[in-house]
Amino acid sequence: SESEAKSRVSELREMISHHNSLYYDKDDPEISDLEFDSLLRELSELEKAFPALADEGSPTLRVGGKPLDEFASAKHIAPMQSLENTYSPEDLREFVSRIRKLADERAIHFTIEPKVDGVAISLLYENGLLKRGATRGDGITGDDVTQNIRTISNIPHKLQGEAPGQIEIRGEVYMPISVFTKLNAERDEDGLLPFANPRNAAAGSIKQLDPSVTASRHLAAIFYGVGVWSGEQSATGRDLFATLKRWGLPISEMVLEGADEESVNAAVTKMGELRHDFAYETDGAVVKLDSLALRREFGSTAKAPCWAIAYKYKPERAETKLLGITIQVGRTGTLTPVAELQPVLVSGSIVSRATLHNEEEIQRKDIRIGDTVLIEKAGEVIPALVQVRPDLRNGSEIFFEISRACPSCGSAAIKDSVAWKCVNSSCKAQLRRRIEYFASKKAMDIDGFGEALVNQLVDAGLLHSISDIYSIKQEPLLSLDRMGEKSALKLLDAINASRSRPLWRVLNGLGIPHVGETSAREIADHFHSIDAISSASCEKIRQIHSIGEVMAEAIRSWFENKTNLDLLEKLRLAGVGLDNFEDSNAPSDGRFINSLWVLTGTLSISRQEAGKIIRRFGGKVTESVSKKTTYVLAGEEAGAKKIGKARELNVRILDEKEFQSLISE
Repeated sequence: SESEAKSRVSELREMISHHNSLYYDKDDPEISDLEFDSLLRELSELEKAFPALADEGSPTLRVGGKPLDEFASAKHIAPMQSLENTYSPEDLREFVSRIRKLADERAIHFTIEPKVDGVAISLLYENGLLKRGATRGDGITGDDVTQNIRTISNIPHKLQGEAPGQIEIRGEVYMPISVFTKLNAERDEDGLLPFANPRNAAAGSIKQLDPSVTASRHLAAIFYGVGVWSGEQSATGRDLFATLKRWGLPISEMVLEGADEESVNAAVTKMGELRHDFAYETDGAVVKLDSLALRREFGSTAKAPCWAIAYKYKPERAETKLLGITIQVGRTGTLTPVAELQPVLVSGSIVSRATLHNEEEIQRKDIRIGDTVLIEKAGEVIPALVQVRPDLRNGSEIFFEISRACPSCGSAAIKDSVAWKCVNSSCKAQLRRRIEYFASKKAMDIDGFGEALVNQLVDAGLLHSISDIYSIKQEPLLSLDRMGEKSALKLLDAINASRSRPLWRVLNGLGIPHVGETSAREIADHFHSIDAISSASCEKIRQIHSIGEVMAEAIRSWFENKTNLDLLEKLRLAGVGLDNFEDSNAPSDGRFINSLWVLTGTLSISRQEAGKIIRRFGGKVTESVSKKTTYVLAGEEAGAKKIGKARELNVRILDEKEFQSLISE
């Protein structure tokens, strides 16, 4: 009967909610996946048999709906700000001291919580019902990922108890470490590339157009803050956590407290010692002023609150075995040795390879195949072999010497400074890398023209040169893996659009030795056309501020090479604009004239756009901080080395609010 079904439906929903909590929050499931699926299937069948019992908060609605063509935009009611961060205990002390000074003898407390390494999310609830889920985006507008949010089992569709008329709840979507490990093992068995780390896996999963894919990834979430909030609000951060928990939202299992410099630092240290026991990956601790009234009083900058800071833990090291050394061929022919490692977990991701840079580096560190080595991630991103353990050698280790022949084409390699190089310009490995770089976002920005496609096109004999990109037709594309008619047309549109890219992008994509994005812009700004560059002497090229003798000679040599001149002519005949000087870079006034800028961290606009603004006002953007640097523009998660160097040299450091003030004067 319907009354019996109603009772069973209520019981099943409670049971499923309980087991979801055990699985996601406590990482301690009591039943198997098969048993859990059986409960879910029974509930689904009852809801179909008795439609009146259906509820939008039911766990059966978490399996995904109809795939989307694209995500709609979602404007946050209250902006989603980021956090200032530091790796320095001294900076953390300064933060606490500054807050205590602002408090002017009023009693204050701080909360210390894990910094979950996931994807920032904002949920909008109205009268207790989940209406929208959105990514952070640029802090003002994100992507509407509501369908995918509804598939996450520990996010309630309806808040428990009394809820405000409208509230934005802020948190982080993450992939549990156990799920990440299992997913990567499955991908490995299927011959697919593993995800680099749990954060990347979560980001890729929450942005799936098909919510059933998101549902299959078993994501979870944790919440820690609010945006807009109608009605009566909590008085402290600790009260807020209790309220979120009362509403049925998952919160951190560990929130520590502190009242002064010593206790806050001690709590951050303790968090660092315990963070590996959490079900999710963390990369730091977040310190917040507890009083919400004082938070409102102390306010925020353009990008971050003044009452909170993220303390980032220094990169971890892990010990593993060096199983072998392989050679990677770069786009300019450089032969780079790569360490093949016994897979090891470092800073949240499985590392199985790390660059060894060159033969001299191997000799300097006395690296031998079979060695026990220490691996670290620079900025918890790029794996590096930082140390060898010679004390653990047993005599079976093997010295390594780079082969004097290219592993791809077999051509003889020559020594160029510290690197060995393949000088065969027809080498397929070089060709692949050159084409990939030419099409990359840093250069011609051809959407969809990635490594997998380039490999297929080169192997199929459709690409023998960069210029062949502009001769690709639809029919041959259709014979490639995962290339349907719609994808082929989209790719051809992207190729056609790249014909009108500005000159600096062409220069950057050509692979001229020593010429990167910054110098390509400066060369284009100075000469305005490819013909002017081609005919320029070394002396004229050296008139550009950042170009020295070595780079000038390399540029001059490149333009004297007949093969390169033939490539330029083919690009010209293909309709690629070689004289598309980007006039918008011309200074609108001279306020930044003769100033040198270094950009670091994440801004609300892209670094590329910020650089464009600086150049428009007459400034120049460089990569590294030196005595000549005028300003360092520091965004979210600014590089510690660049900030430290700037402070050492007394270079002025600007946050985004100060930068906006300078350009709006």
